[in-house]
Amino acid sequence: MSEVVETAAPPSRRNYVLGVLNGTLGTAAYDFVHPDLILTGLVFTLSRPAFGDQWAFFLVAVLSIINKGGSLLPQLFVSSHLEHRPYKRPFYAGLTVLRGIGAALLVTAIWLMAHQVNALTMALFFFAFLIIAVCMGAGHVITLDMFGRMIQLDRIGWFLGTREFLGGALSFVAGLIVVQPILNRGGPAGGNAAMASNYFLLGVIGSSLTLVAMVFLILCHEEEGPRAKRRTTFCESLIRGWRWLKRNSDYRSYFWLRVAFRVNDLAMAFFIPYGEQKLRTAGDVAGVAVLGGVLVATFKLSRVVSSALWGWMVDRYGDRACLVWTGVCFVLAPALALLAPMLPRGFAMPIPGSQAVLDLPLTVYLLARAMIGAAYQGSIIGGNRFLIGRAPPRRRLSYIGFLNTVTSPLTLLPMLAAVVAGHFGVTTLFVAIVGGGFLYLFAALRVRPETGLAAQRLARPSATPPETGP
Repeated sequence: MSEVVETAAPPSRRNYVLGVLNGTLGTAAYDFVHPDLILTGLVFTLSRPAFGDQWAFFLVAVLSIINKGGSLLPQLFVSSHLEHRPYKRPFYAGLTVLRGIGAALLVTAIWLMAHQVNALTMALFFFAFLIIAVCMGAGHVITLDMFGRMIQLDRIGWFLGTREFLGGALSFVAGLIVVQPILNRGGPAGGNAAMASNYFLLGVIGSSLTLVAMVFLILCHEEEGPRAKRRTTFCESLIRGWRWLKRNSDYRSYFWLRVAFRVNDLAMAFFIPYGEQKLRTAGDVAGVAVLGGVLVATFKLSRVVSSALWGWMVDRYGDRACLVWTGVCFVLAPALALLAPMLPRGFAMPIPGSQAVLDLPLTVYLLARAMIGAAYQGSIIGGNRFLIGRAPPRRRLSYIGFLNTVTSPLTLLPMLAAVVAGHFGVTTLFVAIVGGGFLYLFAALRVRPETGLAAQRLARPSATPPETGP
């Protein structure tokens, strides 16, 4: 037995280090081509003079739909085609090549858009981004399955937390010293051509770093683990998923966690509009919109700091504890946002580099933003630990992919939220988001603590023959 442990330990350490490098560099690379923070600005700014305001807003919406729907919808399809395979790393290597092709097409489209924006260059841009989104979705389920077989389960929380912590810290630094200076090159006088060239440079850097990050994971040592005995169809995987929802109370609870997350995610899109409406009379004389940099920094720092806490909590107390406290954060975030405008001014401190004034309402509002960041990280780390640790080993891919696929239509919720905010006010929307937080907390409380069966999986998996059954 001791000889087995000694021979298995080096690959485990190697996998841990390479997995952390993959997550750290990949997280930072994503911010160079972030769909919401980077590419949206490119699409809107370049398409507006060429096609008009209405088409510009429409294209931004298309980008958002491709980003979320394109990555979620294919996951169950990919899962059904890979679960019977003993090794997943070769398919991840194929995704790396496909991702590289998509990245090359994306930067080519941006380069062409620097010279001329028309239907052809826009079509190339969206086609390239669709390839990237599908690769991201397929890569997500594959990497979680690989982590489940490469990393000891009793260390997976700290492993995921370390990836998020280092990746968030590197992303924060890169945003300040690389991304923002590149975006500011040339200034407003440079015109659309100069701006597109800046985005082109960001695309080249971000794509190159992404491919390097993916190579780190390819270099990991993957062991053969439990697998399905045959390939199943998409319909079979879909039926099996519904059967899990019906028979497995924990899986059903996590399904409602995913639904609640989509409701809570609305706070991100409407955070600044709500602050613009409600905090102007509370001392923030310049409006919340001018604090975009402060809000982004608050969000990122809270994610970085909380990553280490969530990772420790998952390993020490289990996934349920992490998900429950994540639910508490999801309740507090919109509740604090609703509370902020009702508070007295209390004090007034000028914010350097801005005309805005930091007072008690704005302080509480920034705390709400920090709570959103912490909740996001808890949902990622606790959720991934739940999926890796509780999934049937041979069905881990479809166990993950099913939930993401069936909840993918909820990515259209922002459209409904815009209608609610327009007709009933943004305050009503945030009250509904508080309800989403309570739904998340209630569903997390219904998740059963991990039992002795889960504890048996803490041992590092070894090569095993395919399990019987479909």
